[in-house]
Amino acid sequence: MTNPRIRKLTPADLPGYMDIYLNAYPAGKDLSEECYDKYAARHTQSMEEFNHVTYYGLFEDGMMAAAMKLIDFDINLYGRMCKATGLMALGVHPLHKKKGLAREMVQFFEDYTRESGASVAMLLPFRMDFYRKLGYGCGTKMDEYHIPTCQLPKAGKEAVGKLKYMGTDDIDKVLDCYSAFVRKNHGWLMKFEEEVRDMRSDDEVRRIGYFDGDELKGYAAFTFVNTSDCNYTLNLMDVKELIYDDAKVLKALLGGLRMQEDLAQTVIIRTGEPDFYHLLDSPQDVSGNYIDFGFLQTNISAVGTMYKIVDIKGFMDDADNRIFPPVDFAAEFEVYDELKQETENFVLSFEGGRWFYEKPEDVETATHIKCNLSDFSSLLMGSAEFGGLARLGVMETNNPGRTRLLDYLLHAEQKPFTNTDY
Repeated sequence: MTNPRIRKLTPADLPGYMDIYLNAYPAGKDLSEECYDKYAARHTQSMEEFNHVTYYGLFEDGMMAAAMKLIDFDINLYGRMCKATGLMALGVHPLHKKKGLAREMVQFFEDYTRESGASVAMLLPFRMDFYRKLGYGCGTKMDEYHIPTCQLPKAGKEAVGKLKYMGTDDIDKVLDCYSAFVRKNHGWLMKFEEEVRDMRSDDEVRRIGYFDGDELKGYAAFTFVNTSDCNYTLNLMDVKELIYDDAKVLKALLGGLRMQEDLAQTVIIRTGEPDFYHLLDSPQDVSGNYIDFGFLQTNISAVGTMYKIVDIKGFMDDADNRIFPPVDFAAEFEVYDELKQETENFVLSFEGGRWFYEKPEDVETATHIKCNLSDFSSLLMGSAEFGGLARLGVMETNNPGRTRLLDYLLHAEQKPFTNTDY
């Protein structure tokens, strides 16, 4: 990290940071002393106490012109816990916009990611087109189902006997359960300090847990939301988290939520499982929307997390535990980094169920593929399929006859997903 205009922030820099933060993210905020003090206290705590959170500012003529937070994450990459870095709260001073400062900050963020030993840079975009142009690929879609509560599967008597309504004194068990879930699921992130702080202070979230003896094996975290201005008995359940050890636990938790249908007529569930709708008695949502020709709306979809693999070889080393079909094959890739405006040429080879990063001059191959780093990042993370990208022309190949083989080799059994808000 060699940019002399950007440095780490301390509590002494808080006035300049707050000036940018409150104006860059005005929703739900005002310029009152009460609002300032509330957020200033939170940021001061993060700066002073949280090891996974670091603030940086860009200065021009001694004035802070842009700021951001970087989060050092622990991510599951195909079954192995690795490092990743998240970009949070990137903001530019209102009078310093249109000068390329956000782009400059993103470059610093990527340099920080590489130097910290991580290969994956992550963010939740304020504008997807901006970050796509900087090389960030789309992650897995989140599907939001808003359905009648009675459409959830029922829980059997044995399952109900293992459910428990949890309280704030169970938060440590919740965190242990969540961590065990992350270690089993590709793309999920361990909770960082700000998340844990907010969990401990949130008195609106309710949780139903599934216990095997004293061990928490899964939980559903939710709130009740009134849906009528004149009838307090009309509510929905907004499920914030659905964490489960296996399918049996998941079905039990869904059954526990269904038991609340006398309190909440509908339920909102968000998931990164593309086949979730097969689990429901009926996946048709409450909208009643009918889409030509003969299709009933089941959910709405959204893209949140975007990924950029800032070190391709480093990523492959991080995920060298990933097991591939026992097929020996090699293809040369020409990957263009949209931010650096540079191309990286390498051979992606498969041998003995493993993958390898090799130099083009060391390996002969008849297959050549050209693409942007944004799309290549989505492919390697597993949120996109090679076959689909090739059919759409996103992946340009000189050997279409090998598309099916590459699609087979690079297929991810589980798409990456995380519900982390940062």
